[in-house]
Amino acid sequence: MKSAKQKVLAYLSKEDGYNTLTANKMQSTFGVANPSALINELRNDGYAIYHNSRVKADGDKVFFYRLGTPTKRMVAEGIAAIRAQGERAFA
Repeated sequence: MKSAKQKVLAYLSKEDGYNTLTANKMQSTFGVANPSALINELRNDGYAIYHNSRVKADGDKVFFYRLGTPTKRMVAEGIAAIRAQGERAFA
């Protein structure tokens, strides 16, 4: 049986389109008690998860998460962090 973390990652990783999740949907669909903590765990695992917002037609602002491609800066920061720990990146 998959954990909520695995289910959220599988949903965000689907290749059938632009898959996004709001905190409310994570709670109601996947039973995630603390969506921001789960997203933080996924980010710590190395996934580039972005927090975006969109204004709906009625003027309400909606915040959602999406899985994306890390930017060049994110990769460079990661390599610098690895090297700061005395390890070699891409060795």
